[in-house]
Amino acid sequence: MPMEYLKVIAGEMFPFEVADEAGVDMLRVLEAAGMVEVQFAPGRGSPARVVAVTGLGRASLLAETAKQVIRRQRSPEISSAWAALS
Repeated sequence: MPMEYLKVIAGEMFPFEVADEAGVDMLRVLEAAGMVEVQFAPGRGSPARVVAVTGLGRASLLAETAKQVIRRQRSPEISSAWAALS
């Protein structure tokens, strides 16, 4: 789930705030993994300010996209379509 949230974050204009508790929790996970830069306000329930997606975060998104492309290329439907063209 945090990777899906990272995709959403990557499309935003920085900096921006996240107020919902579930979003802030996912930001904590992404920050701990080194994928985003975030400023957390003290106290539970306080908004977080997303400053940037790090290079590691962007590389992880690219790797995820590459995995999806490879999966599609290896799918039986596509493989049989390519075989029919040969």
